[in-house]
Amino acid sequence: MTTKIAKKKGKVTARSLMKDLFSTLPLDLIYETFGHLHPLDLLHLARTSKMLRSHLMSKRSISIWITAREAVIPPVPECPKDQSEPQWAMLLFTHDCTICGSPRIQKVDWNLRLRGCETCFKEHIIYSRTASKAYPDIEDLDTVLELLPWTNTGGWAHGHSSSRKFYLSTHIVEMAEIVEDFQLRIDAGVKGARAEFDEFKEKKKASAAEQSESGKELKEWALKAARMRHVTDDQLKDERKQAMVAKLIDLGHDSRDVQKVADTWRYRSRNIFDRTTPLSDSVWKRAKPKAEMLVEEAKQRRLDIERWPTREARRTVAKSRYATFKKTYDASPDKLLPIYSAFINLPMIKEVIRSDGDDVSPDIFDDAFDKLPAFLDEWRRDRRVELARILLDAQVPPGAVKPDPIAAEQEGFLSLATSFFSVCGRWSRYDQTTTHWMTTMHGHFNRSDGYHPTFPIPKVNYEDINCIHAVPESFERAKLLIELVGLDPKTATRLDMDEIDARFWCTECSVLIHRSTNVARNWRNCIMHLNFHGVTSPWKGWEVLTLEDRATIEKLESNASSHQVIGWNTVAICLEGTAVNLRGLPFKLEAAPPPADI
Repeated sequence: MTTKIAKKKGKVTARSLMKDLFSTLPLDLIYETFGHLHPLDLLHLARTSKMLRSHLMSKRSISIWITAREAVIPPVPECPKDQSEPQWAMLLFTHDCTICGSPRIQKVDWNLRLRGCETCFKEHIIYSRTASKAYPDIEDLDTVLELLPWTNTGGWAHGHSSSRKFYLSTHIVEMAEIVEDFQLRIDAGVKGARAEFDEFKEKKKASAAEQSESGKELKEWALKAARMRHVTDDQLKDERKQAMVAKLIDLGHDSRDVQKVADTWRYRSRNIFDRTTPLSDSVWKRAKPKAEMLVEEAKQRRLDIERWPTREARRTVAKSRYATFKKTYDASPDKLLPIYSAFINLPMIKEVIRSDGDDVSPDIFDDAFDKLPAFLDEWRRDRRVELARILLDAQVPPGAVKPDPIAAEQEGFLSLATSFFSVCGRWSRYDQTTTHWMTTMHGHFNRSDGYHPTFPIPKVNYEDINCIHAVPESFERAKLLIELVGLDPKTATRLDMDEIDARFWCTECSVLIHRSTNVARNWRNCIMHLNFHGVTSPWKGWEVLTLEDRATIEKLESNASSHQVIGWNTVAICLEGTAVNLRGLPFKLEAAPPPADI
């Protein structure tokens, strides 16, 4: 053979080599060699060249297909009479749609010998009662249908059987042509055509009935084969998992963490533990990094649970020390400081809480609290600069030169009377020494991007800058308030406004209600009241109380000892003696109780 091939002139191709192979070796030897292949390999081989296809698809090669099929493990059913061996191999071992060729198709109708995708089943499976509408040109449709194999699963049934009969559209068209040809011969008076047609019908009816029965048996076999395949797959997966568990334990990992990953974390470790591929050296090399990463994560979670009592005790100690620290830090606990949930997650604090050991004494936080003042100074400076930037963005008109937030903060920008913010929710506490807040009744109460509670809520989380904003229209209305007392809005501070301590009527409310029931407000309460009327409606301004009205209001205010401190929680009082708290609820002021004897 080598000599003959060598004598060939020109380029040697695979086709020429295959031709020489068939011309040199005995055909029986070639067929015997092919018989050792899997049926799927034979299908692939038949698609490589016309020569191989002509040999493998011929009737004389049927022994190759039978030998290959009988060698398959686990065994597969015998080839039905209505199928050729290549057709049967294609139905069993390929996963392409028989009609359109779409890959990875699992759905098989064994009655029709059809592997099909959902689209093709819906398009080509025809219900017997609607076939006349689909094929109005076929005259003797009932005769055609009774000669065809049928299934009891429709294209839209999603695999559920019924008592109805469904047919394949290509079968209907092909059989209609055959029946029409017989009818033409009968009408033409061809001798024996009627008897031949009757014999053909009896044969096809018997074949269709036989195909229907064999379809039931094949369906049962497919279900059993699927169950066996699942059992085999589970065994292979379990063997791989146990092998990986043993290797991870040999590497020094705790068996509790390894079993946690292998058994409980299946949704995360599926790609490495829960597979049927045997754990060879190359497979282990690829899976090892991810497996160790998951085991290490499981270890950290286990340690977190085991150390939780100690860490919780340390958090309690840290909270107590932080409360004491705030009382001495800068001589005011109301300074702009992190809330507890933010403080406990500071790197220096978190490191102590998560450190090894069982020590829960306050002394373990000494180093962290020694560094805390310097850290908080920087933390506060960053937050104050960010708050200044929010105000400048709202107060400076578009196109104008915007001052530097760092310089503005250093020059006391946040202490101005116009430096106030809106925050999500009502009745939030305020920071008297750095800024004061305007709560919002409009805009944030029913926000489309999330629910914000109305009352009560804890102190504003300064870490959540997104929950703090400024409303440009409110600043203009606040400037009118400051100008009424003779101060410059550009330089007036909150302390200046507190020192004047004026009282105002809301002109907008004066239009809506009687003067005797209108509410007199201090300047802070006026700022809170801004959003009550909304920022889009025209603003009628403020009015300073007359000396007579101011005297009446001051007398009423003095009757309530709980309202002596000027701040956001100061109630607003009307001339008839009724006060309105921040929730908008009226109540009668009572005289202050006499001082208790000491």
